[in-house]
Amino acid sequence: MSTGSHVVHRVRRLLARTVLTTVGVVVAWLLYCVCQGMFSGYPKYHGHLLSIVGMILIVLTGGVAWIIDERRMHDDD
Repeated sequence: MSTGSHVVHRVRRLLARTVLTTVGVVVAWLLYCVCQGMFSGYPKYHGHLLSIVGMILIVLTGGVAWIIDERRMHDDD
């Protein structure tokens, strides 16, 4: 692999990690707001549905983290 393509690969990886970290922070902030009940007080705007969606996202996030951790533990074998 040439030096130019190596640099492009590193920059692309750094950009992907930055975007994923930013998305993770935004999702974490949304989930924090849901856990605090910030959206549940607006029945006119169906805030309770946003709370349910947030709780589903929390469960899915935990499931994804568990799957990634299980794969990593079995990679040592």
